[in-house]
Amino acid sequence: MSTTSITRRLVVTLTIGATALWLIGSLVTILLVQDALQRTLDGGLRETAERLLPLAVDGLTDDGDGDRDAEGYHEPMLESGRGEYVVYQVRSPTHVLMRSHDAPTQPFAAPLAEGFVTAPPWRIYTTGDARSGLFIQVAESEDRRNTALWGSVAALLIPLLLLIPASIFGIRYAVDRGLAPLRLLGEEVGRRDVANLELVGMPDAPTELKPMIRAIDGLLLRLRAAFEAERALAANSAHELRTPIAGSLAQTQRLVEELDGHPAQARARNVEGTLHRLSALASKLLALSRAESGVARLPSPIDLIPAVDLTLGDAARTLGARLIVVRRPKAHLAGALDLDALGIVMRNLIENAVKHGSTGGPITVTIGENVLDISSEGPIVSPERLGMLVRRFERGDATSDGSGLGLAIVDTILQQVGGTLELRSPAIGRDSGFTARVAFPQREQGG
Repeated sequence: MSTTSITRRLVVTLTIGATALWLIGSLVTILLVQDALQRTLDGGLRETAERLLPLAVDGLTDDGDGDRDAEGYHEPMLESGRGEYVVYQVRSPTHVLMRSHDAPTQPFAAPLAEGFVTAPPWRIYTTGDARSGLFIQVAESEDRRNTALWGSVAALLIPLLLLIPASIFGIRYAVDRGLAPLRLLGEEVGRRDVANLELVGMPDAPTELKPMIRAIDGLLLRLRAAFEAERALAANSAHELRTPIAGSLAQTQRLVEELDGHPAQARARNVEGTLHRLSALASKLLALSRAESGVARLPSPIDLIPAVDLTLGDAARTLGARLIVVRRPKAHLAGALDLDALGIVMRNLIENAVKHGSTGGPITVTIGENVLDISSEGPIVSPERLGMLVRRFERGDATSDGSGLGLAIVDTILQQVGGTLELRSPAIGRDSGFTARVAFPQREQGG
């Protein structure tokens, strides 16, 4: 299903709406300009006729011989060859007695009655002199009027056409600014996870976003309560179970000794193994509860190498020669990670390598520049399976006795300090095996 952009929709809608309003406004303006232009030009015709008529009457009545050319004669209003915007004819009821240079020789197709007449291709104004019985008809070409009108329309619409792309950028800028608080809200919500369920708040948010922010804060409160209840149940259950499990384990171990040589001893050993796994699961649940409580992050980065060496020393006493430690030339580790949390990370990764690696195979710990690799021998894990191993209660081998919580605990702790857990198979630099890489942000180097 295709998705639509709110920004694009708003820009298109507002641009079309603004353009439509501008066009409607321009149409109204054009009509007003046309009316005003018509009245102005008509006024010019009237004024021209009123000024020319007395002069024409005087000139014609002073003609002593009284012999007037039937075709009349002309008096140019402009220099010959440049054309006239306004032409005129001085007429008797039957003849054209005088005309301007560009006026037609034949009488205008307009009655000899005072007023305006449109007789294509002319707009004509007629007025007369009652004493002499002469009339003057002043005309203007409709083509010239239309040219003037369309020139005015062009002067109005061309800037409008230039404003449309400018308005698109302006509307886009305004929409982007208007939606900025919404994007900021999305970023704030995106920062929330299991380890960070702080309320969004945003007291400076626009009024329109307040109901959404209140709804999100309400959801975060409900999620926080649900997670806290889940953590409390897991932690309390694990804590309450540790003592009876430890007691049951001690009694079972004593029973195994007492049943030495008895057929029931094998069953007692199975019970002992089950209690060991139950004790380990309770410890993992406590570690997970602590990891999710958010206590792993420190206010500022510290040097982690001493704590890593201490943990590796403890592991060496158990693994012996199986544990191989490699230090790169510029090896160092720095991060805002609590040392106890680092110990949990290291122990879980080494334990995971031991349980799921090949029996008796080497466990290689490589310390680089803010990178820690723990590799083990074993079969290749598929990429699809790798992506699932950080889930809770997910195990790489269904037949193993692990709880499926070790990598989930490590991932939870590292997320709190901005670190990452990357799982690779085959192991780095090998054709088989498995590598768990812990990386801390480079910006935290050196504290």
